[in-house]
Amino acid sequence: MVKRTMLVLALMALLVGSLMAQPMRHHAQREAGQERIGMNHNMKNRGPQGKMGMNHRQGGQNMKNMQPGRMILAMSEELELTTTQIDNIKTIQASFKKNTNTKQAEVENLLIDKRAAMRDQDFKNATKVTKDIYKIREQIALAHISAMEDIYKELSKDQIAKLKPK
Repeated sequence: MVKRTMLVLALMALLVGSLMAQPMRHHAQREAGQERIGMNHNMKNRGPQGKMGMNHRQGGQNMKNMQPGRMILAMSEELELTTTQIDNIKTIQASFKKNTNTKQAEVENLLIDKRAAMRDQDFKNATKVTKDIYKIREQIALAHISAMEDIYKELSKDQIAKLKPK
């Protein structure tokens, strides 16, 4: 009976000791400059994301995925594209990408201007800059549609029919 009591007390001491040591380890890690990893990590370790988890360059990042004609080129064998068609589609893509990169750089510069205007409480200028940003983003979206139209002009009626869902 005494051995069992001693065993229970020893286990309780281990449990209490480990529970008390945990906050001390956490405190020691912080002093050593190590950040705690887990659910309660600091916002500064989240990279270029803000409070809501949105990337501040979201528009630009999505443009990489919006390359017009990407699906058509991936299906080039199925569609039986000629080398001329492939070259023309790649040219349209490159032109779109160059234009988009330039426009996106303009947006980035305008975002800097907007932040400065907001910091200076120049709301009139911030409003103007915001309108300019969305005009450029509209131009990018319309350029994407135009590029897709140009790509479809490169295809024959049979090739376009193969692209339509059945």
